Amino acid sequence: MNQTTSKRSRLAVSSLTLGLLAIVLPVLGGLGTRVGIWSFGIGLLLAPVGLLAGVIGLLLGLVALLRLRKAGMPLGLAASGTGVSALGALYLGSAVLSAFTVAPIHNVSTDIEDPPEFTVAASLRAETDNPLSYDSETIGPLQREGYPDLGPLDMDMPRDQAYELVRGVLVDMGLELVREAPEQGEIEAVATTFWFGFKDDLVIRLRDTGMGTRMDVRSVSRVGVVDLGANAERIFEIIDRVQDAR
Repeated sequence: MNQTTSKRSRLAVSSLTLGLLAIVLPVLGGLGTRVGIWSFGIGLLLAPVGLLAGVIGLLLGLVALLRLRKAGMPLGLAASGTGVSALGALYLGSAVLSAFTVAPIHNVSTDIEDPPEFTVAASLRAETDNPLSYDSETIGPLQREGYPDLGPLDMDMPRDQAYELVRGVLVDMGLELVREAPEQGEIEAVATTFWFGFKDDLVIRLRDTGMGTRMDVRSVSRVGVVDLGANAERIFEIIDRVQDAR
């Protein structure tokens, strides 16, 4: 193998290596964060690093394809590197992009003016975690713009019946119930994300309306400035499941 052929082969190998790194690094970031090897900041940082690896791998793969094709050499390794790098770059690129396309908040409530209050969540959070306070003047406009359809759910049933229905939905979703207060119509729960193990605190408030029961839900991330839409998505899921269960 001459020097030129060896250089072309190294380009293909580098492309495949970088493509695999683009896939492996975010996985390691999540696993390492979940088991406590490093902080969530380091775990999240591996995603853009993986994106960079994927982009570079894609470029190297395309160069290798062009050179190998021109030389009439097999394209298998270069094609694999290009494909894997493209897959990693596209996936991570969409994930990173989503951070800039969702509302830059991590505290979401169906009632902006009078958000449900937490009772036990503060005792479960570290001093360095996000605060539980809800600044309606700051968060409200961002939430209205980002999630204009998010609001309370009115149910045509008495509060005690609605309470049992909502409780069952939360259990079915795999949430950890940390406070149950049927007399006050309140439930607090903790959601743990699958990959990084991030914990979000939720509170559900049920109030009599005279014609039934109104449900409000609030979900707050313990860490991070932007939640990538996770809290709003969770609230929408709870509302949808409650509607389907009625």
